[in-house]
Order: sequence, then structure tokens, then C-alpha cells
Amino acid sequence: MRAIVVALIVLGVGACTWPTNVGLKRTDDFQAAQAACLSGNVAQFDDGTSPPASIGRYVAMSCSVETSKLIQYVIPYANQTEREAMMLDAERRATSYVLSARAHPKS
Repeated sequence: MRAIVVALIVLGVGACTWPTNVGLKRTDDFQAAQAACLSGNVAQFDDGTSPPASIGRYVAMSCSVETSKLIQYVIPYANQTEREAMMLDAERRATSYVLSARAHPKS
């Protein structure tokens, strides 16, 4: 009898975490799509002489669709401050990709 109760509790707890795991997977997918866009567009915008922050801003703007999808999924009812924070984060990450690309140029 005790084993049955323990089994039911374990199954109940496992069932509660399943949607969370699916949600985390979707979040990871949106973050990966955004990261791929940011890193993939650096070469298109980087002229090698402009400030990295400026290039990062352009790259982030070019990936605004991916960033918007991420925001809508992670924060369904985001206010303006939250939206701006996520866009600023995208700019910072794009700038880091620019700096990384400049430090390790492809021949």
C-alpha cells in the first residue's frame, strides 16, 4: 500500500514538471534562434573600423524578429521597460559577437 502511495506521488510530481520542461525547451529554441541570427549577421555589418557597439546595434536591429519572438514567449505581457531591457541585452550580446569576430578573424 505504501509503495502505491509513493508511486502516485512521484507520478504526480513528474506530471507537474512536464509542461515546465517543454516551456524551457521552447525558450532554449528561441534563444538559440536569436543567437544564431546575431552571430550570423556580424560579418554582414562589420566593416572592421566602426565602433563595435554601433555594429552591435545594427546587428541587433537586424534580428529584431527573433528577439521579439523570444520576448513574446518569455514575457507574454511585457511592458516597455522589459522590452527595452531585452533589446538592450540583444545589443550587448551582438557587440560581444563583433568583438569576438574581430579577435578571431576568419581567413
